[in-house]
Amino acid sequence: MNTLAYARYHLLHTAPTPRCWRGAARHIARADSGTVGSDVPVPAAAAALDEPSQPAPVQEQDQEASSGDRFKGLKVFVAGATGGTGREVVTALRERGVPVVALARDAAAAVRKLPEVGEGLEIVEGDVTQFGTLGPALRGANAVVVATGTSDPKDPLGPLNVDFNGTLNLIEAAKRAGVKRFVLVTSIGADELFNPLNLFWGAELALARSGLTFTVVRPGGLKSRLRQGESSAGNIVFGRPNTYGFPPLRKSGSILRSQVAEVIIEALVEDAAKDKVVEVIAETSAPALPLAELFASV
Repeated sequence: MNTLAYARYHLLHTAPTPRCWRGAARHIARADSGTVGSDVPVPAAAAALDEPSQPAPVQEQDQEASSGDRFKGLKVFVAGATGGTGREVVTALRERGVPVVALARDAAAAVRKLPEVGEGLEIVEGDVTQFGTLGPALRGANAVVVATGTSDPKDPLGPLNVDFNGTLNLIEAAKRAGVKRFVLVTSIGADELFNPLNLFWGAELALARSGLTFTVVRPGGLKSRLRQGESSAGNIVFGRPNTYGFPPLRKSGSILRSQVAEVIIEALVEDAAKDKVVEVIAETSAPALPLAELFASV
């Protein structure tokens, strides 16, 4: 049994039970003053996947993140690049002049969904469930963003194949490629026993054990634009793992995909984001704080 197969077997058959995972998450969260933590929205936000996106509100953190020097030398591989959040990540990276390699199962379809392909944006065909396609795609990239998620509700094995096995494939490929930063997008509630997204927790745990410098971003309900009656998207708020969810945890909120993209991009370059899991929502009553300060607070 090779190393990758053994890792999968170990996680599936010997990992703690879901009840213990919550305690394990808190333990990992406190290590190194950190916290451990896709583009998979909570069900209420799923319908927004293909809606026209709305830019993130201009806040202090946007000005900080716009400094070109902070992103100099960065080349980012984006898995899930054609999904709602993935597209926002690609667009925001290109606006900052960061070269992007976008993974897509169908390159022709990706061309229609992504910003103009040309200098600085390369689309490569591959599949996270097919490990052999990932190594060549990752060559030259020094950072990885994973915003994947199964999109077929009729496929009962989709979460296992994509959310878990697919992410394990990406972790192993990133290690072999010498990637420096790895940002994984999962979801609030990923480690809840009866949450359909809980296979993300196995992927989070594998990433925390991988030796890669990582950040896990757990957004609340994802939306592409303001909903009817909303006048403001609110400001980004961070929480430690298990801040939001079912009672007695705090009620989860929503967040624009473009705001999540800003968090992801900051995580690629911010020292305070290293080896942490953060839960992110937006609240109209929250102050606008720099993302670096938010990462340092958890």
